[in-house]
Amino acid sequence: MAAGPSRSRAAVSWNRDFADYRDSNCSHSDSPVRPCFLCPSASCVRILGAWTLVSVECQYAHLFCSGSLSGARPLTGGDLKDNPRTVLKVQVLVLLLIHLPASGSWGQVPTNSPIPTPTSISIRDGEVGDIDGDGVLDLIAVNGQGWLSISHGFGNGSHGNRILIDPGPGVEGLVRSLAIGDLDADGDSDVAFAWATPSDPGGFISIHINEAGTLGPRLDIPLDLQVNRTPYDLVLADVDGDGRDDIICCTNILDVTLQPASLTVLRSLGSVSGGGVLFSAPEHTEFSSLATDILAHDMDGDGDLDVLMACRDGNTFSAFRNDGGGGFTLASSIFFPLLPHPYSLVGGDFTGDGIEDAVLGTWMTKSLILLEGDGNLGYTAGLEIPVGVLGWGVMQRLGSADLDADGAPDITAPFSGGVVATRFNGGDAKFENQALFSSYQGPLQVQFIDLDADGSLDLLMDHSDLEVFTAFLGSQNVNGYFHFEPQRVSAGLPATIPLQVASNRAIEGFEVGIELDRSLMIPTSLDPSAEVMAATGPAGPLVWIVDLGSAAGDAIQLVANLGLPPGFGLGAGIMNDAAELSVDVAMVPTWTETSIAPVAGFGSPAATLQLSGWGIVEASLSQALISIEVPVPFIRADANDNGIINIADAVVVLRRLFGIDAPGTCLAAEDADGDGVTDIGDAIRIVTYLFSGGIAPGAPFPGCDIAPDPLILPCTARLSCP
Repeated sequence: MAAGPSRSRAAVSWNRDFADYRDSNCSHSDSPVRPCFLCPSASCVRILGAWTLVSVECQYAHLFCSGSLSGARPLTGGDLKDNPRTVLKVQVLVLLLIHLPASGSWGQVPTNSPIPTPTSISIRDGEVGDIDGDGVLDLIAVNGQGWLSISHGFGNGSHGNRILIDPGPGVEGLVRSLAIGDLDADGDSDVAFAWATPSDPGGFISIHINEAGTLGPRLDIPLDLQVNRTPYDLVLADVDGDGRDDIICCTNILDVTLQPASLTVLRSLGSVSGGGVLFSAPEHTEFSSLATDILAHDMDGDGDLDVLMACRDGNTFSAFRNDGGGGFTLASSIFFPLLPHPYSLVGGDFTGDGIEDAVLGTWMTKSLILLEGDGNLGYTAGLEIPVGVLGWGVMQRLGSADLDADGAPDITAPFSGGVVATRFNGGDAKFENQALFSSYQGPLQVQFIDLDADGSLDLLMDHSDLEVFTAFLGSQNVNGYFHFEPQRVSAGLPATIPLQVASNRAIEGFEVGIELDRSLMIPTSLDPSAEVMAATGPAGPLVWIVDLGSAAGDAIQLVANLGLPPGFGLGAGIMNDAAELSVDVAMVPTWTETSIAPVAGFGSPAATLQLSGWGIVEASLSQALISIEVPVPFIRADANDNGIINIADAVVVLRRLFGIDAPGTCLAAEDADGDGVTDIGDAIRIVTYLFSGGIAPGAPFPGCDIAPDPLILPCTARLSCP
């Protein structure tokens, strides 16, 4: 990292008590361990022995680390300067995760935090595939409305340069599942998602065919023309051996008593002229009730893919035999009288006898159930193996891999509360030994895949409400990246654009440049973010050197050293705002899009991060598009656009709110109180202003002007404000 002038820290008026916390972020004389689990970037001692859960009371001044505890965030709270001896006292449960793993395997507590990848959508399902054809795996997520978020891989386990794909009109239901495969056998990864309307006949698989790294428009394939057939889980796999992936899904008729379930198959018949893929008519094999998960796997060793299905409300497991041509018949089933609600499935040779087995994860009892295969799609159910406990939340979709390098596949179960439990298979499928760690809340599933191409498996989870993927790198590789989020700014007005940074270790400093089009955005300052100031205290970073540049092609340059003791820094495992770039946006006549990108700084060959306990690493770079929008002048509370504020405007607001009239074209004008939301309070604001001397509508009022923040609510050109 480039050297630069530093500022004295003598002005710091609060005391972190560094001497008390030399070895880790939280150390206490009465504590049996250094709880490095609070911040995996801190140095720590690996404890060997039996699994234990203890309560450790720790005192620490400021902890800046990621969500290695469920839902943890960097502390950005009150200033500690008023009391030089102020400390924060926290009672925490520390999981002592003890295991003797093979070196470099996943049979251990992650010593690093995850690499986060924001998606900007609430995730319904997530998958991995090489979308752009560069040989590097990308992360793909879908939300409930069919929007796709694609974050492109950098090859080191980090992802960025995100794009969003609008599904377009017509997705009028809830999307439940996403799958990646090659539907037209051209070598590209196509994308499909499954959805249904609340009640209309149909149920659909929507596909985007990949053409040379670009996804084509959405094509909808109906599943039924007579009933509302709702698809839950979706798989793309070649079930008829023709080299093209087919569509396999479990479907449910939700508006019929008992909600009958089916295995539904559509075989790909290949590409058609003009684009798209032709499919056979859907074939439904009905069995049980409310199917939630399917697995396409060769269970009988005949070379074709059979299908296993878990039915939650039917409390059944079923196996369907493939006739070799993609036709399926029910081969066997198991009913569970204790009603555990089977929810998730993984397959593999768990007993070590050379025959494929399956393991069920249960919704109600938070347990695993071994289904020992006989080699001919017959299964014997073992006893339930309890995994989850009260407080962990719902067990989500299982993942399986040989995590301790003993030749037997293990099982990892994520829970909605953020706990991730691994049950190790000693070769007898008893899954007796357990390892736990905590991550972000709301994981939907676990996938094991080599994201950084180093030959070891990485653990990937998608977190719905947090709108993020997290990747724990199995080889404990350390890296990070700079990132810009896509953003809307107003033409002719100042704007602030955050520069973000993430790593799986705490970030102590960084060196980076920023490229932008100076004809559209003129940089005026680059200041430490609120998170940096919270981490460093009133004195700010030890080093903060900025060169805004002046020539058209100049990059903005930044060198920062937070000046914190070892183990402290911007949070590991989360997206941090590193700096706030202020710009003056040009007054463009029409909507304009421009890019902003992190680049190498100060003539260095790469942008770099200084990471706690590791040193300097090269950072990956994730750029974004900035949308410059021309703000529209309007009069606040003039809902009917006649230039006059009277009772008619309140009536218009109410009629539109309750669906009597169609929505207006300027929600900002209808937002009479200027709170960024159109609601009944806006009508009340107009009426009280007009008839009882109430508060006037917010700016702009009473004349035409630009709103203080013109992008909160949309507004098209107004007749009353030419």
